[in-house]
This record gives sequence, C-alpha cells and structure tokens, in this order.
Amino acid sequence: MNFRAWSIDLAREQSPSRDWLMSLVDRSINAGYNAMALYLEHRFDYASAPWAAAPGALTPETARALSAHGREVGVRVIPFLNTLGHVEGFLRAEGGQRLAEGPRQFSQQLCPSHPDALPFATGLIDDACAAFNDEWLHLGGDETEQLGQCPKCATRTPEALYGDHFAALCAHVIQEGRRPCLWADMALRHPAILERIPRETVLFNWQYEDDPAETTTRLRAAGFDVVCCPAIHTFDASWLFLNKTRRNVDEHVAAARDADALGVCVTTWELTFFSQYHSILPIIFAAGRRLNGAEWDAAIRAEGGADYASYATILGERIPAAAAFLAEGTWRKLRDCLVMKLDPFALWREWRREACGPAGDEILRLCDAAEPLAGENPALRFPIALHRAAVDFVRHIERAAAAYSVADYLTCLDGIQSSRSALNALLGPLTALAEMGGSRADPARLRVLTGKCDEVVRSLERVASADAKAYRPAFEWLTDAHWTENDQGGWLAAHPLLRAEIKDR
Repeated sequence: MNFRAWSIDLAREQSPSRDWLMSLVDRSINAGYNAMALYLEHRFDYASAPWAAAPGALTPETARALSAHGREVGVRVIPFLNTLGHVEGFLRAEGGQRLAEGPRQFSQQLCPSHPDALPFATGLIDDACAAFNDEWLHLGGDETEQLGQCPKCATRTPEALYGDHFAALCAHVIQEGRRPCLWADMALRHPAILERIPRETVLFNWQYEDDPAETTTRLRAAGFDVVCCPAIHTFDASWLFLNKTRRNVDEHVAAARDADALGVCVTTWELTFFSQYHSILPIIFAAGRRLNGAEWDAAIRAEGGADYASYATILGERIPAAAAFLAEGTWRKLRDCLVMKLDPFALWREWRREACGPAGDEILRLCDAAEPLAGENPALRFPIALHRAAVDFVRHIERAAAAYSVADYLTCLDGIQSSRSALNALLGPLTALAEMGGSRADPARLRVLTGKCDEVVRSLERVASADAKAYRPAFEWLTDAHWTENDQGGWLAAHPLLRAEIKDR
C-alpha cells in the first residue's frame, strides 16, 4: 500500500502549537504513516480571506515549517481545503455572508452561481499552494446538500452545479502543478459528475457505516485513482467506539488492496464538543501500524502502553455497552444532548430512566476502574470526568424533580445547584485542553451550560415566591430552554413534536 495517511481536523476550533504538530509528524512516521493531512476549512490564515482568520489559526509560516520537516523525515503534509460545502466558518464571519447558498443565517455552502464563488475558492487554493509543498491539494467537496437552493442554482442540475464548479477548480490546481483531490460521496450520488472532472483527480472514498468495497470498485472502473478513507469513530461517540473503528479501518484496507487503490487515509473528525485529540492519539497511530500489518491489540499497546489499552477497552467498549443511550450505533447522544443543544436539561429528559438506574451505577463503576489507568494525564482523565459528570448531573436533576413535585423547594434548589457543580467541575479541564491546542470554544460552551442552571434557579425562586395554591409549571416545562413565565400551555416548549405541530399550522 503506497499511500498511508491520517487526517487531523483543525477546523473545529483547534489551535495546535507548531511544536505539537511537529511531534505528530514524527509520531506518524514511527507508526508507519507516510502522509499527514491537515483539514483546514477556515482555520488557516488565508491572505485572500483575512476577514476569516480568527486567533489560533494555522499560519503559513507554520505550514511551511511543518512541510519542510515532513519532507526531511519522509511524511507528506497535505492541505485539505473545502471549496464548496463545509465553509460555514467563512460564511458566518463578517464579510463572507454574501457568498452563501440558500438562507444566509444557517448556510454551510458557497453558492456556485455567485460571481465571486470561483475567485474566492481559487484564492484559497493559491494561498495553500504558497504555504504547502505537497504534490496533492485536496479541494473537499463532500456533503454539498444545499445544491440548487437559490433561484439561480435551482435552474441547473446538481451534476452541472457541482461538476462545473470543481472542473474549474481542478483545472486551476493542475495549472499550478499540483494534483487535485476530492471526496467521492457526491460523485457516487450523482455519477454524471465523473464525466465533468479531470481524470487526474484523486477520489477519497469515505464509508464510515458501510463496507467500501463496492463503491471503491465503481470509482476505479470509472478510471480514477482512489484513496479509501475509514474513520476513528469519535464524532459519533461519547469518547470513541473502539470496535467500530477497528472494523471500519480493516474494511477499508481490504477494499484498497482488492481494488488496487492508491492507499488509505484514516480520518478523524470533530474533536470538539467536549472531545479532544490527546486522549485518542494512541488509537490513531495504532491504526497506522494496522495499515502495515500489525494486530490491533499489539498496535494499541505499542502506541499507548498496557494501561492505555485497558483504558481504551473500558471507555471505548465497556461503557458504550453499559447503556443503550451510549451504545455503538447511536449518534453521540450524551454530547449531543448536553453540549450541542446547549441545554443540559435535555440530557436529563433523554437519559433519566437509564442514568438513574443500574446502567448509571455501572458507568460510575467503570469510571472508577478507568481512573487509575489514566494516571495524572489530564487528557485521559477528562473522558472519565465527562461520563461521571453526566450521570451525576442527571441524578441531581432527578432528585430536584422529585422534590419539586411535593413543593420541597429547598431540596429542589439543592439538586439544581449540585447539578451545576457537577458540570462546573469540567471547566478547569476544558480550559487546560484548550491551552493544549484543543477546542477554544468548549470552555465557553461549559459556561453557557452552567448559565442555564442559573436560569432555572431564578425561575424556581419566582415559582416558590408566588405561593401558588393550585397551578405550578411542570418541572419538565420549568427546565425547558423555552420556558416563559405565565405561558401555562408551553407553546414554545423544546419538545420536537410540539414544535413540528406549531410549524405545520
């Protein structure tokens, strides 16, 4: 297998230091990788888009130093851009709104019919070419779900919109002496796209849920070079789905071998929303050893040590197996409810029965078992703290709900304040992880969550002071993000069925 790469997702508020990135290059070659991809989106200091460069973005100087170091040790450093979809970081910066496809407020995609779309994208390409020296340049192109939303785009087919946009960008990359790369999902969905883009384009086939054998064979039959792309399954987990990761990597290795693909790129995504790179690096580098034929267990021990291997089994296998809410096949429910909705009480509503029962007890027991394996490493201790805080939070709120039902406001208040303390214990670790190069937004998200607890405390105090003889808002409504005083019917409740019903009217 000639091409053995992994990708790091810098786009999710990451601010890694130059020294840390250099160390990743060194660890990559030791693990058997010969390429490292930097997935950038808006987290690069583009000269052509200075309005999008926030503090901590990768600089051209660091990119050049990293590329030079990679060349010295035998690791290609490849820039991965996005030049149609997944550009929300540009569109939601002042100055980028005009380029958005569809509704500006929530758009994640360029409008390919906008006269400035191609100049904007070629500017990003030129900036990347000036900073990186690899022969490949990845243009992104995945998940462009908004094709055809604006009136002008609606007059054309998805194949034409996508194909013409990327035909021009691929031609520009070739003119610059580089080889263009694209994610393959849109071409698999709309095969006529393959007739519009140059055959020099390398297609990166990611199949995180399905065996990639059939799709890889299809792309090869169309005359394209292909890279097979499994994932380290963190983006869909509370920490990581270990068995799913191993299975996904092995399937892509087999597909690459059988279809004579160029190789494999192990992708990593969304190490944010209370998730971070430092705790999963041994799994990433174990995957590199696996690409070179090592057995998984031996590879994980080689990269992380025996204690880490046991730790990964607890966090990546046994905790997901302990609760249906956390199980493989779900979609990061704990982090989705707690963090992504920015409403901690959503976690209580979704998980209260299981977290307050034997499953919650087992998770806490497993956290206790994992703690000595983590030692004093803050990155390894954080996933343990997150699971423990989640169970404790739900249990404190359940106690508060029971007290509220009998108008025991002091006990209810104590439960809510205890739940806030359980969450607030994560602030220090999240801040430390941000200082280590992780998500710069996560500490602020935590403060929003504790602020929601404070809002409920204030609401509870108003209810308690009213001395109502009969009506009190239900606790579920009182803790809802849309609760409004004197709105007895709860017409703006966060319950999705009610919201849909109101919308349909």
